[in-house]
Amino acid sequence: MRIIQVLHSHGFGGAERHALLLMQGLLERGHAVIYAGPSDSWLAEQCQQNEIEVYHLRMSGMYDLFSHIRLRKLVRGWQPDIIHGHLLRGARYTGCAAAGIAPAVCTAHATTAGKHMGKCRRIIAVSNAVRKTLLGFGYPDEKISVIHNGVPDIQGDSRESARSELGISTDTAALLNAGRFIRDKGQDILVAGFKDIPDIHLYLAGDPSTSFGREVMKSAEGSANIHFIGYHPDIQRLLPAFDGYISASRRESFGLSLVEASAAGLPVIAADVGGVPEVILDGETGLLFPSENTLAMKMCVMKLFADSGKRKESGLKGRLNYLEHFTVEKMVSGTEEFYIRIQSAHANDSRKKLQSDCKRFLKGSCCK
Repeated sequence: MRIIQVLHSHGFGGAERHALLLMQGLLERGHAVIYAGPSDSWLAEQCQQNEIEVYHLRMSGMYDLFSHIRLRKLVRGWQPDIIHGHLLRGARYTGCAAAGIAPAVCTAHATTAGKHMGKCRRIIAVSNAVRKTLLGFGYPDEKISVIHNGVPDIQGDSRESARSELGISTDTAALLNAGRFIRDKGQDILVAGFKDIPDIHLYLAGDPSTSFGREVMKSAEGSANIHFIGYHPDIQRLLPAFDGYISASRRESFGLSLVEASAAGLPVIAADVGGVPEVILDGETGLLFPSENTLAMKMCVMKLFADSGKRKESGLKGRLNYLEHFTVEKMVSGTEEFYIRIQSAHANDSRKKLQSDCKRFLKGSCCK
């Protein structure tokens, strides 16, 4: 199968990681893959390192005529079986370029997604929470399929080695949060709560140089149990250093970091928002609390550390839940099956159209 993946990318986020893993998986299964997007991006660089062809597409805004023409030219010349757009910009360019040539599909990665996907034949939602958003925007139920993201099963360092690298003592009770320092991620809620839990340490991974990050750092001043450890591109390797993972996100379409923590066997405490309940099973693989409820969050933290046996059991269940639902293999397989169904439906539609045109021709109606 010949597949074009379209994504406007200049940063490094969940959509970029998802697209790269998907393209790698499809390539390993023998499919031909082209990435269409900015060639001066992290994603393009990763594609080149993984021998995935890159087709430069500037995509300046939604209405970059030059990019629309270039993508249409690629579709006409390469004749893909599927063209797959990611995020709203990728969906718009994909839907326009594929018209009349190949079936277009797109992936909605966020609970704010709504516009620009109407020209795509089918939409993939990364969670049921995203699917619910799409239904609210008026997209028909039969047009939406849910395929959860998958993350690699990375073998982390030993607990001792990871703790030594991060400067965490053997007997320290430690929870990790990793992510961009933006208000949606809720690091301010975490800091406010941990000021009252002096015996349990919070480690915040990520670059706090944003205006929000600086506010969070200022509010944490004087708290000996709150630590800013900076951005770690290989944070999965260091997960064994921690006793659990915690998130206070105000908005979360899926929660890749929660899946990574589960893959590492860590129990998770998280705000009950968006797609989080699809990843974390409350009372089994972790504990959920109402969004922005600092008191409830603190109670979950205390509960997690009250029983080490249950904490380890919760982490093990999270690991098993990951293996059953959220591996890269499952994500790629589900997407491949989705492509096959869409390509088959497109071929059937093309045959029906050809038969209809032939009938019209034989009746002479095409000349009227």
